[in-house]
Amino acid sequence: MYKAERNHILKIFYDMAKLIKEFIGIVVAVGVLVSKIGLMKSILIGSGLFAVVILCEFLMWRKNFFIIRESSIYHQEGIFNIKKVEIPFKRINTIDVSQKFIERVFKVATIKIDTGDTSNKGSELKFTLKRTRTDQLRDILLKRGTIDNESQEKKPYTVKPRELIVYSLISNSVLKGIGMLFVAQQFFDQYLKNFVSVNTSLYVDELKREDIYHAVYTISFIVLGLIFISMILSIIYVFFKYYDFKMWSNGDKIYIKYGAVNRKSYSFDREKIKGIHIKQTFLMQFFGFFTMEIESIGYGDEKEEKAILYPMCTNSLKDQIIEDVLCEFKYIGEITKPNKNAGFRFFYKKIIFWAVTVLICLFIKPEFAVFTLILLLLLMIIGYLEFKNTAFGTDKNLIYMAYHGFNKTQSVLKMTAVQSLTVSHTYFQHRRGFCDYSIILYSSNAGKILKVKNLKNGIAERAFK
Repeated sequence: MYKAERNHILKIFYDMAKLIKEFIGIVVAVGVLVSKIGLMKSILIGSGLFAVVILCEFLMWRKNFFIIRESSIYHQEGIFNIKKVEIPFKRINTIDVSQKFIERVFKVATIKIDTGDTSNKGSELKFTLKRTRTDQLRDILLKRGTIDNESQEKKPYTVKPRELIVYSLISNSVLKGIGMLFVAQQFFDQYLKNFVSVNTSLYVDELKREDIYHAVYTISFIVLGLIFISMILSIIYVFFKYYDFKMWSNGDKIYIKYGAVNRKSYSFDREKIKGIHIKQTFLMQFFGFFTMEIESIGYGDEKEEKAILYPMCTNSLKDQIIEDVLCEFKYIGEITKPNKNAGFRFFYKKIIFWAVTVLICLFIKPEFAVFTLILLLLLMIIGYLEFKNTAFGTDKNLIYMAYHGFNKTQSVLKMTAVQSLTVSHTYFQHRRGFCDYSIILYSSNAGKILKVKNLKNGIAERAFK
């Protein structure tokens, strides 16, 4: 304690990308100088500039340190513009310990520390240290005093491999698989087409010569093949991301660990959780599965990161997790859904969009207008799901909101997490006694807004008096 600590020396190698960029600039500059002042002088100047860059990186590493004090953590960084910050332990909201593959090889880890300060983007403090030290530091900051031991905690909730497979197939991860196919196709076009020659025009010409039934059959076969490949890629992606997922609580703390190659470990104070979000894709709604996320500043604000509490669970397991881990978010108040006479308001914009699409098709190529019936069916399903999923309710301490169609979300939020409530309506909504409710949350995503539409006016007034 009270001893200055710095990032592991591996942190310098993390900044190699920046060094390489600087080095490329130096090479270009030296290339210009060669024709002006000669080779030897240019090499000397280039070497001097490169040495300056390396020295600056070293000084930045040297001047970036932290000190653990009695009840706070002090951090200082910067060479010319020096930044100092001291954070009391009680203000720490989330602690994230992660290990990339290269970090696991060198037995180091990255610890990220966040408070409830919504003005910061990403983690407020981030250090790369020996893995044993990150665990010790996490325990000190959480005032636990001993290294974390799962055997002394409550039995963790775990996700089995077969559940990850099901999750990958019914979540939006399949779309990531399609994205991976697109990236692979771009890679093939850029790097492999000179080595592997595939003349796709021959297949296109052959397809044009076939009758319409054979063409539809061929296209359907190709589409199904692409979907199958994307599903396999989705399974691989989800398995590596959420492998060995564990979530458990210990008093007022919650812990989450997962990951095969890049291992993630999160620790945060349960009292600082502002809400939970229970999400369902279209297929998850059909099969009765849920994904649970939390609203906690500092968790889920990094790139490609979700504030995941549990990736996939049944309705009974969802209720059990809320009862066991987050009982304060067990909503028991009344829930108001849209009246039947408000149903048309979930459809009319979609019908207008479809009608415009039909008119455009009739002007461009009338035969295409028939295919807009598929679009109409899709829009009607979305409208029905939005109508069915929309709900709003309040009790003494919580707000309940449900919204979206294909990707349904149920949010249960603490009253104290609400920055403002806005009630809005159009002229026609007002005449029918309907309005929209928008809530702005205190969140790391500045101005995060949740909105439900076409509900009865006045249902939230009692809760905010």
